[in-house]
Amino acid sequence: MHQRSVQTILRNRLRRLQSRQNASVEDFPRSSLVIRRLKSTSSPADAPVAPGFIFDIDGVLKIGEKVLPQGHKALQILSGDNKLSRRFPFILVTNGGGISEEERCYKLSRELGIELSVDQLIQSHTVFREQAKNFGDKPILIVGGTGHSCREVARSYGFKKVYTPHDLLAWRQELWPFKSLTENDEKSVQRVDFSQVPFSAIFVFHDSRDWGFDTQIMLDVLMSPDGTVTTWRDPEAEWTQQVPVFFSNPDLLWGNDWPEPRLGQGAFQEAFRAVWRRTSGRELEATTGGKPTKLTYQHAERLLLAQANHPDILPPGGRQVQKLGPTFMIGDNPFSDIAGANAYGLSSILVRTGVFRGKDNHAEHPATTVQPDVLAAVRWALKKELGEDIV
Repeated sequence: MHQRSVQTILRNRLRRLQSRQNASVEDFPRSSLVIRRLKSTSSPADAPVAPGFIFDIDGVLKIGEKVLPQGHKALQILSGDNKLSRRFPFILVTNGGGISEEERCYKLSRELGIELSVDQLIQSHTVFREQAKNFGDKPILIVGGTGHSCREVARSYGFKKVYTPHDLLAWRQELWPFKSLTENDEKSVQRVDFSQVPFSAIFVFHDSRDWGFDTQIMLDVLMSPDGTVTTWRDPEAEWTQQVPVFFSNPDLLWGNDWPEPRLGQGAFQEAFRAVWRRTSGRELEATTGGKPTKLTYQHAERLLLAQANHPDILPPGGRQVQKLGPTFMIGDNPFSDIAGANAYGLSSILVRTGVFRGKDNHAEHPATTVQPDVLAAVRWALKKELGEDIV
């Protein structure tokens, strides 16, 4: 064969190889946000994009303070304890909160026996971090949680002027005469003349521990002329709600060690909306984060994509990807976990270890599949995508 012919053949082969390597996942058919598994070739750069997993925590990996053994095993499998010694991207997304992401990661790592980073966790109030650019230098009222933990979380997000209902009670006891500050409360309150503090926003960081008290203080802020707790505005006069309200999650119910679901922040929100409607004659204007809202799943997608491009997860010699592979949301609450995943275009797996205990799929928010527990859910998803059981 002539040398020129050989060179021509080699150049053509090189062009074809480069063409395959430069192909984007956008060049392949996709269903909603869930990208179909790419056909494997001999090139590591064309290896299928690893499937990703989003886990709820309460009712899926844990029941109250008890770690489910299936949860521990499921995360071990995704961390490389499988026949392929392959790691898969996953994050934990919870409508819980009340402590910093760093503290929660440390606690979960010890409980689950898996080393977790803050980039593998989204709490319900994590998305509030982005609001610091709007309210970082302005007074805000935060509600929920125990002690002053949520104040510290808010400060870590970049909010500088953070106050709680207990601070206002320390200022004027008559705001809620049915409650007295404890010794611990006295140590953590900030003593300020709130007649000079115009609140710019209300953030419900975590579940309220005293619905009546928190409702009263939130109402005082919203009914004031400019966010300053003094006198209420005239409900009959022309006015608009000046102070924005942010709830961290909409969960009506959640699961713990008790055999039946417990009321969550969504129930508090419903109660507050009813009180606001009766006192102001208006509907509450508020923004709600957490599952099943789009904002939380968008943040989850960004974190999973970063993991998918980590050297420990990319195949040897593999290119970084711009889009996620097939993504599975595993949860126990049809109204938050499954509804959010379905709306966002993810595959959803409903487990029976938490809020949901039904025999069949949920009627209003049916999941892609229903599995008995999180381990069965992970094995089902991996077999679906890889074509074999790698456990």
